[in-house]
Amino acid sequence: MPQYDHTCQKCKKDFVVEMRISEVGKKEVVCPECGSKEVTRNVTNRSFTSESINRYVWDK
Repeated sequence: MPQYDHTCQKCKKDFVVEMRISEVGKKEVVCPECGSKEVTRNVTNRSFTSESINRYVWDK
């Protein structure tokens, strides 16, 4: 299941949430540290490899 990096705007803690792609933007995310709902999803640059003939390959 994909992992999404988030940052709490209240306590400034970074944390990771596992969720299905269909849940992104719909699932309510709460900071595990302070319980705040004021969180933002971070854009990350992770390695990506497609299993379909490796047409798309991104490395860090």
